[in-house]
Amino acid sequence: MTTPSTPISPDAAVQQANQAITETYDNQIYTSNAFPFTSPGHLRTAAHLWGLDSVPLETARVLELGCAGGGNLLPFATAYPNAHVVGVDLSSVQIAQGQLTVKALGLSNLHLHAMSLTDISPEFGQFDYIIAHGVFSWVPPEVREAILRILSQNLSPIGMGYVSYNTYPGWKAGDIVRDAMLLHSHSAQSDEDKLASAKTVLNLLSEGISSNNPLAPSLRNAVAQLRNHSDYYIAHEYLEIFNNPCYLLEFINQADQYGLTHVGDSDPYMDMAVSYGQNVQLHHSLVAMGQPRELRHQYLDFAVGRNFRKSLITHKARAEQIPTDPDMSRLADLRWAGHFAESKPEPNGPQDKRAFRNNKNQYLYTNDTNMIAVMGALSAAWPMSLDIVTLAERVKQALQPVHSDAAAAQKTVLDVLQHLFRLNNLRFTLEPSPYDKAMVPTSTAPALIPGFEYIFQQRRNTTFGIGNFNLWHDNINLRLKDAEVFALRHINGNNSRKQLAALLRDALARGTVPDISGKFLKGQRNLDTVADRIIGRLLDLLQRQGLLQ
Repeated sequence: MTTPSTPISPDAAVQQANQAITETYDNQIYTSNAFPFTSPGHLRTAAHLWGLDSVPLETARVLELGCAGGGNLLPFATAYPNAHVVGVDLSSVQIAQGQLTVKALGLSNLHLHAMSLTDISPEFGQFDYIIAHGVFSWVPPEVREAILRILSQNLSPIGMGYVSYNTYPGWKAGDIVRDAMLLHSHSAQSDEDKLASAKTVLNLLSEGISSNNPLAPSLRNAVAQLRNHSDYYIAHEYLEIFNNPCYLLEFINQADQYGLTHVGDSDPYMDMAVSYGQNVQLHHSLVAMGQPRELRHQYLDFAVGRNFRKSLITHKARAEQIPTDPDMSRLADLRWAGHFAESKPEPNGPQDKRAFRNNKNQYLYTNDTNMIAVMGALSAAWPMSLDIVTLAERVKQALQPVHSDAAAAQKTVLDVLQHLFRLNNLRFTLEPSPYDKAMVPTSTAPALIPGFEYIFQQRRNTTFGIGNFNLWHDNINLRLKDAEVFALRHINGNNSRKQLAALLRDALARGTVPDISGKFLKGQRNLDTVADRIIGRLLDLLQRQGLLQ
């Protein structure tokens, strides 16, 4: 006769789930990177396009739920020393690493806590921006409820929340891939064996899939996308204990129960049917005509097969202020930034248009004179931002036709910005960016932005789990040669380009470091040209990535 098992209480179940999640993240460090679409500055700007006021950044209170090592909070805390920034995560290992980094960078405004989200109460304080990126779909139901409760209780009256999650219909194929990976790896004893077994089954779902399988195109596409990701992404996205996609309307209904309303995507262009082409725009308008904002967004998810959402959240009392679509006239209120370098076209890209690459290495093809003029002016100012009046003034003589009237020039520039906005090729902000405030020319000597050199050196240790960033909240991952690494620690505002080249020349002559080809030049003379070329290349790279003050 078997003895009935004792029922597990809800609190004990949450503790068991938290323990399992903690062990996973402690054993396999998740690289804690910056995500620009989660930054308080981006959320504030997105809220403006959705018709909502929000709290200015200088003294904002920011909370991130599931912050890992704090890598997504470091850019904001660095740029806004008078802000109050808090991060919470279950993993004491990652929090400890983050705390050491915060101390090393001298950030007194960033506080990281190892604790469960379920333990956060109203007494934890109110925050103007609450961020939960990469958490909601990957935790048990009780923790998902805690996230919504925190947004309800701890978000200030005009605060903006952000929650990302996997969504249907796009994740339907992902569900099948995940189920197959879990099945094939269920008997593996270690995390490494589990990952290896799970990846083995991907061949079956791509090269080995039957031509008669009606889901073959979707599965092959899901596998192809998966193979572009790192092992830690695969482990945490596909092999976690929890992964619970939902339809947008299901998420909205959950948020509604906590007095919250879904505003729209934190990248507002993604909720604009025009961003996906004329056919999508036409048929979406026919189906969604007269429907509420939330239903229009759900129909668009069906049309584009969206598998991931980045929802802006606010209190339900503000729902009536939110327009059906982002207000594109408000683009004129923003400041704009971007860097575009002319490049050779990709082999499969259009050969009859000029090719440009932005600072994230994304291609853009155009022969439009006005667009090229705007991109040129933004690139010349990068990483600083320009308002539309200044931008129009700088390009008006290059516009076709030439605009002598300032208002006409601004309208033309706004049309170009709207196009680049829908392509996600620009950075934008409602108020001056950190670069605009920091870049008062006091010296001709180049200097790195705070924290970059320290994190870069730490990243050379593979156990260090915090990524580098610029002040636009971009994740930065540079691979430098030894000569460039040597020069990096001297780019501190005390050495001119000429002095940097002299320091590197002497190091090359001593044999301290090889040149960028890996060849040692010890004892050689006349290395000034070699050193200057290396320094010039490095400074150009750092400038493109927004890493110089």
